[in-house]
Amino acid sequence: MISIGGVIGASLFVGSSASIATAGPGVFLSYLLGGLIILCVTRMLGEMTVEAPQAGSFVAHIRRGLGARAAFIGGWTYWVMWATILGIETIAGASFLAPFVPLPFLAIECAVLGAMTAINLFSVRGYGEFEYWFSMTKILTIVLFMALGVAVLAGVGHRHVDMVANLTAGGGLFPHGGFALMASIPAIMLSMSGTEITTIAATESSHPADSVRRAARSVVIKILVFYLGSIGLILCLMPWNRIVPGHSPFLAALEHVGLPYAPMLMTAVMLVATLSALNSGLYITSRILRELAEAGDAPRCFGARGGNGTPRVAILAGSAVAVIVALAGMAAPGSVFAFLVSATGTFVLFDYVLVALAQIRLRREAIARGARPALPMWCFPFLSYATLATLVMSLLTMLVASPGTRREIVLGALTLGLIMLAERATLTLRGAGRADNTALPGGNDATAIAETG
Repeated sequence: MISIGGVIGASLFVGSSASIATAGPGVFLSYLLGGLIILCVTRMLGEMTVEAPQAGSFVAHIRRGLGARAAFIGGWTYWVMWATILGIETIAGASFLAPFVPLPFLAIECAVLGAMTAINLFSVRGYGEFEYWFSMTKILTIVLFMALGVAVLAGVGHRHVDMVANLTAGGGLFPHGGFALMASIPAIMLSMSGTEITTIAATESSHPADSVRRAARSVVIKILVFYLGSIGLILCLMPWNRIVPGHSPFLAALEHVGLPYAPMLMTAVMLVATLSALNSGLYITSRILRELAEAGDAPRCFGARGGNGTPRVAILAGSAVAVIVALAGMAAPGSVFAFLVSATGTFVLFDYVLVALAQIRLRREAIARGARPALPMWCFPFLSYATLATLVMSLLTMLVASPGTRREIVLGALTLGLIMLAERATLTLRGAGRADNTALPGGNDATAIAETG
């Protein structure tokens, strides 16, 4: 449920409108290909986690496969991306509540973020319980939407829907050509990212290897069904060219078939999706930051745990950055906020490239020492290379797809360069610290050895 909740959110309920507008009815194939890539990445993560269940999150597996430098870069890019998402989701949650809550917008933002922060500070069980019910609400919404869509297509109700006309009108299945299908895949993969949350949460479960094994085998299939089923029904229920980017295609389809109270229902569901993303984002950022601190890639204070085991300082750090991003969104939505969103939009694809490289190397080492395969993907090693090639191709496609995606690549590369410089500076400071420590009496004691490690 945590993995499903991390993937199904506002990116599906609202963000899918942009992909549909980009590619037309053929976007179904883009979702299928993007989902298959996510499936392969999840299998890679599952394979590495089952092999070393106590290692940590996917960042720890990058560390095992590619070394400390790649883990530093991968961990911090992932943290920065999710910290930015926290600010975006805070703004979204406040915007859904603003028409019903007679308070200043900033006060609503603080209340929403404060509530989710308190849940995460309370205990990891509290996060899990809330995320379970948030995910259940989203799943039930999609199931009901799909049942309603099938009923309408079958002729139930007074509204006749011409499915063939909806799919072929407005330029046919591929109104913008085949390149538009490829151009929409990066955004689709970004919207479907989140299955890696399983490897983060598994370390705090009682049976991490079993949990990840089950998730790797079933969760992504369920997600594909939800994504492909709902998107396919939307395309069948209404003409694709009537879907407005930035507006929920689910709401548009429900209004098109004449469902009463559709705006109110979808507003409630999107609010739940936003709260779920906030809940998951605070959990993810705190655990990644704690792991980075424990590895020496972040200040040690972020690795401290409270009496209930939660990394309180790391949770509060994520909340603080979310407030800053939210304030930037209010004060300068066209400059600072737009820069933050564009600069972090490609980071998850970059992290997936690191995951693929780490899995390929770890699998090669495991086979060399005669280990038995942890997951069936070992029987198809070419899938790892195919997934890696597709991820790289997706990043390259963004360079030529549109000015907006090109800007994301350029700004993302600049931000990535800053993180790499920070890694070099951290390495230099560590070296200076070790030199100073060994020059002092007792500099070779257990503490110095631990810091060096």
